[in-house]
Amino acid sequence: MRRVRSLALTGTRRFAPRPTRMPLAAKKPRNSMFDWIQTNSASINVIATIILVSVTAFYAYLTWRILRATETQSKLTLDPVIGIKVKKGGISGVFGPERRNMSFELELANVGNAPAIEVLVDAEITFRHTNIKGHKTIPARYEPDVIPFIRPGEKNDECHPNFGNKAIVHFFDDVRESLRLNWHRIDTDPTKESFDASRLKIICYYRNSLSQCFRSYYETEIDLWGEDPKDPIPKEKESKDISMPALPRPVFHAEPITRESMDDELSKRNSIRKLSGW
Repeated sequence: MRRVRSLALTGTRRFAPRPTRMPLAAKKPRNSMFDWIQTNSASINVIATIILVSVTAFYAYLTWRILRATETQSKLTLDPVIGIKVKKGGISGVFGPERRNMSFELELANVGNAPAIEVLVDAEITFRHTNIKGHKTIPARYEPDVIPFIRPGEKNDECHPNFGNKAIVHFFDDVRESLRLNWHRIDTDPTKESFDASRLKIICYYRNSLSQCFRSYYETEIDLWGEDPKDPIPKEKESKDISMPALPRPVFHAEPITRESMDDELSKRNSIRKLSGW
């Protein structure tokens, strides 16, 4: 007992180390984010596709706006505008077999900032109180005059649209009827609006260097005045200036037009030009 106690006190006795206890295998930590992505991969793909489509559509819309603005800007920088002025109109005396001629002197000016190319000049008269075979609007006798080009700031006075004898006879009828109605208005109720005769419309078609088409038109009232206010119709051998009343006001308008619309308008006029007569 003493020996054992002394050894314990001196610490010279060694004991075998106590075997360590092997820990249980550590569990692999669970990656919750990865698992969630795997679980909801189908929904995530749908959402991502929607976002991608939305972004693509937004950029497509921006691109369209930019292209449209560019196109508009290019049109604004290449806009010819043909201004129209009716300087004078007149009816000739009778020549040939009871035949007259009615023509108008025009002054065209390019007030735009680009050349007007292939300018077509046409005209028509609208009767208010008569018609020719059911048509109240009668085009000029011949197909449109053609001007190769008009430069910016340039004027042209070479066009003289004219109308044939049949249109002139019905124009006289329109003037007579408007006079009759106006004299009746004066006798019965002068406060009423006056009755107008016919209306003239000058139409110009043209394009720019990009083949964009444009149309200008000018409308004004036409009438006949004379020394005898009840009978201003010219005699057989008498020529007559056409009056253009200030009221109602003349109308001028210029606008872009498609090639198809331009061709359609010209085709309709060409089909009834013979109504103007010779």
